[in-house]
Amino acid sequence: MSRYANTNLWHRTLAQRTGDPEESNRTRLRTSFERFRERAATLAAEIGRDLPDFTVHDITHIDALWEMADLIAGDDYPITPAEAYVLGGAFLIHDLGLGLAAYPAGIEELKSSDLWLDTVAGMLRREHGRPATEEQIKDPPAEIAQRATEHVLRMRHAEQAERLALVSWPDPAGGTLHLIEDANLRSSYGSLIGRIAHSHWWPIDQIARGFPSRIGAPGGFNRRWTIDPVKLACMLRTADASHLDKRRADPFLHALRRPEGYSADHWTFQAKLNQPRLERDRLEYTSSSDFEEAQAEAWWLCADTLRMVDQELRRTDTLLADTDRPRLAARSVAYTDAPESLAQLVRTNGWLPVDARVQVSDVVSLISALGGEKLYGDSPTVPLRELIQNAADAVRARRLLESRENDWGHIVVHTGQDDDGHWLEVKDTGIGMSVDVLTGPFLDFSTSFWGSSLMHAELPGLERKGFEATGQFGIGFFSVFMWGDHVRVVTRRPDRASSETLTLEFTGGLGTRPILKTGNVTPELLDAGTVVRVWFRDGLSPANSGLLVARARHSTFTLAQCCAWLCPTLDVDLYADEGELTLAVKANDWLSIEGQTLLDRIDSGGSIQKERDRDGARLRILDDNLGRACIAIPTFFDEDEDGNASSRSADRGLLTTGGFRASDSLQFQGVLKSVPSVAARNQAALMGDMTIYATWATEQARLAEALRLPIRTQIEVAEKISAFGGDIGDLAFALTRSGAICKSNISDFLQHEEIVFVHPFFVSNQAPVFIPIPDNVLIIEHQWKATQSSNDDVESFGNSPDGMNTKQLPKTNKNLLFDFFLEEAARVLSVHIEDLSHQIDWRVRPMDEVSASTRHKWYAFGVLDLNRILNSEN
Repeated sequence: MSRYANTNLWHRTLAQRTGDPEESNRTRLRTSFERFRERAATLAAEIGRDLPDFTVHDITHIDALWEMADLIAGDDYPITPAEAYVLGGAFLIHDLGLGLAAYPAGIEELKSSDLWLDTVAGMLRREHGRPATEEQIKDPPAEIAQRATEHVLRMRHAEQAERLALVSWPDPAGGTLHLIEDANLRSSYGSLIGRIAHSHWWPIDQIARGFPSRIGAPGGFNRRWTIDPVKLACMLRTADASHLDKRRADPFLHALRRPEGYSADHWTFQAKLNQPRLERDRLEYTSSSDFEEAQAEAWWLCADTLRMVDQELRRTDTLLADTDRPRLAARSVAYTDAPESLAQLVRTNGWLPVDARVQVSDVVSLISALGGEKLYGDSPTVPLRELIQNAADAVRARRLLESRENDWGHIVVHTGQDDDGHWLEVKDTGIGMSVDVLTGPFLDFSTSFWGSSLMHAELPGLERKGFEATGQFGIGFFSVFMWGDHVRVVTRRPDRASSETLTLEFTGGLGTRPILKTGNVTPELLDAGTVVRVWFRDGLSPANSGLLVARARHSTFTLAQCCAWLCPTLDVDLYADEGELTLAVKANDWLSIEGQTLLDRIDSGGSIQKERDRDGARLRILDDNLGRACIAIPTFFDEDEDGNASSRSADRGLLTTGGFRASDSLQFQGVLKSVPSVAARNQAALMGDMTIYATWATEQARLAEALRLPIRTQIEVAEKISAFGGDIGDLAFALTRSGAICKSNISDFLQHEEIVFVHPFFVSNQAPVFIPIPDNVLIIEHQWKATQSSNDDVESFGNSPDGMNTKQLPKTNKNLLFDFFLEEAARVLSVHIEDLSHQIDWRVRPMDEVSASTRHKWYAFGVLDLNRILNSEN
């Protein structure tokens, strides 16, 4: 006899008994359940094949739930035979969705779901750093397909359980097969069994709302055989949560499956636990052996899991008591209040379980600091940028979900004043938020909704359509408290009625609890979307808070200019309203507006108008719309009192992320797209294929050649083009006594038997013709890396002559122009570049050690003996 049939719960409800007036119906329920169990056991046996790292979910776990429910409910807990049948059925199917066998169409049924496609799309995006194509999503690598399958099985298993009591499988003989063979019982109880099975995955507060209070007996049954679904749902969830012992982690099976990481810790701690006992109203767990030091993580996982069981029992007890239902005998777990207490029963050996994890005692202060100036700096534009960014993400999400045009949707930034002071609000026509989002990730510091399991559940299909959020860190909203403590968020999903509009309002900053209300309290939100309004503190306003102080040549910004400056490449229409509605940015207009207009929008104020006109004409759109830019050209030279010249750059270029300012660059003018590298989004890295930038930079070299720039300007431009991987063409890239070196005249310079390399950092900035250096000296940029030498006797830069401070040496990411010289020299001399570079004598020393023709204290970083190379080649 199976162990479940030995439980008091079974004997009081479905077991055969002598002289039973209800024998016929009781036997019918018992027989149906036993056949139900046989088929469920077959499905449960398949779970381990699909989720081998999971602890045991086969029929032994299912049967053990009868024992756990018997222990938790107590000997006299009221339950009818019909309730026992429904509860036993819920036991049988609650986890069957963890196996592919529970899906009649198999893996194809899973792969056709939005959740599977979204999961694959998310995994591919994280692996490759960009959205996946439709073809990649449909045919992912085997490893990603397996991980996605495991994730979706887990996430959908409870939902699938609700269907299993009614679903059918094709019979090879031509008919159909069901888990519940008795058609009348399947019709009467199948739907309820499935819903109770599903409910073990619900939040506890959904239980009372999700079921009727009591269900009557079907025709032909004893009328007292009623069913209380809430009571059964509570019994299922507590029994399932509490079943943690060696039966779920057989050591031999553990050895065969070899789970790793978090899963291995689950196997380890459950293998050590004995079955719990009921002491008064508390479950008491003990271990069969000690946890060694190497098993500390497993012990802590055990402690966390037992605290979860304790919480489940307490919440369930509250629900039953509050709804005037019979309370379960077990209402908490013993000794989970402190690790030291639990260690008396779940023992450790050689170490003490002291909870010394890093903790944050003042969460409000942390959020206030990291959500404001400490993270973003003191720029008053930060909250506005973050609000517009969140709005743009919401519009893009709705645009994709509803298959709207690329420029659909808009954002309005509005300022005003009321009895509470000056305010600024940002309103969008985006996807809006549900209660779960508004009170969940929206208020969970550092947790982003985008890309999460909640997003997959609430917005199915969004991830696989290529959605990419600009906001990735979950902290942007909290920056609004840099402006003020009174904040109101009004939001509504497109699929919700106006009466379901949600309002969340902070009246005292992060130190007070916000108020949540329902109903459309603001006439401005006529359609779906979100409105965030912030009231400025201390009598401030948008005008005097620094928000509209110009960053460039304007004395002040208008609100529209400020919005355009913050979001120069936005793909959503952005309006500003200071009493009159003004279009600040048209969606994607940065690709089509005049070049000068785009530079004006970026507005660094570096160029005079003539030069800005010249540079605007050189702007080019990069492939894949990765940017619209030109290589930056210094506009003129200034000389200091000592005659040293320096270049003044034109307008700085701008890296944008999601259409928003990220960081400046002196390498280019215009805009290039990027991805954020820090949470504050003031640092970023280029996105896309670098060959696109190389092609663009090569064209920029041709445009620069046509301008006939001064020699030193050409060298600066050549270095910037090289930084993007472009071909510098015939631009000058180095200096000699005779003038500039470029690709067309490099062969003349290579006539010297020996070449001395000098960095311009150590050379007077007079015109080249007056530089009193030998003819064989090449003045060229170099990174000063001793590690590039093949010689064993290279002197350390720390021991440079004359006490030179090497921290002042110029540094670049690559030896750009020096590498270009070596490549061209190797080509002209028909030698391998490695042979050329290996012949360089790498030492930093005064020039007078190299040539007696000068006594200037310039420093050479290398000497190349061309004669030796040519002779060795011959």
